[in-house]
Amino acid sequence: MTVNDVYNWLDSFAPFDTQEDYDNAGLIVGHPDGQVSHILFTLDVTPAAVQEAAAIGAELIVAHHPLMFHPMQALLYDRGEGEVLKALAVSGISLIAAHTNLDQCPGGIADSLADALQLPGLQPSPASPYLRSGSLSSPVKAGDFLSFASQALHYPVRLHGSPDRILRSIALAPGAAGEDAAHVTADAFITGEIKHHELLAAAQRGLTVFEAGHYPTEFPGIAALHSRFNRDASGSGWAVNATLFSQSPEVTTA
Repeated sequence: MTVNDVYNWLDSFAPFDTQEDYDNAGLIVGHPDGQVSHILFTLDVTPAAVQEAAAIGAELIVAHHPLMFHPMQALLYDRGEGEVLKALAVSGISLIAAHTNLDQCPGGIADSLADALQLPGLQPSPASPYLRSGSLSSPVKAGDFLSFASQALHYPVRLHGSPDRILRSIALAPGAAGEDAAHVTADAFITGEIKHHELLAAAQRGLTVFEAGHYPTEFPGIAALHSRFNRDASGSGWAVNATLFSQSPEVTTA
């Protein structure tokens, strides 16, 4: 299997041409013809992730968050992305990022968060490709859902609103998707990060908000991608191993 084969596999269900104009998804480091026998799946391309990839002999990293997301005017090897890019080049490891294309595709980051929270009835919203919404199978108190979500995501989710409010419908958008609160017509909204002014506007509309952390709301998507690759590799006879790397930079609960 080659790097380009993995790229085409991703493109078949999370087309790279659906990424936002500001994004940098795709093959970022490496050669499309490079041979791949082991892939590391990770949310972020950190020095620790590259070290793990090198240690297990992975020739390719598939990440959610791209490197060089913003233009770079200097490549300094002792800090930031320069350190990571140097480590990739020295180790001969390629990098593919599936970012906003994976956020919005069926079975991608948003749908995987819904699965992690046991919300199978949520549907894509016409207001935003990253938003899922729908009715709950039965009404639930916001405080009870807070406890469940914190356990399901292994993270101390924050509730903005009354814990006694009865929720009958809910919406979600993973990561830094607080701006999508403006499109929510459900009783509650789950996201990773929300800005102060977005939260104030949500409160004025009577919207209950669960702030669940960027990493915890997106990691279920990369875990699902890893599982999908293993299923497809087994069904297609691809002789490629896949490892899931988890190292959240955020404080988590036990």
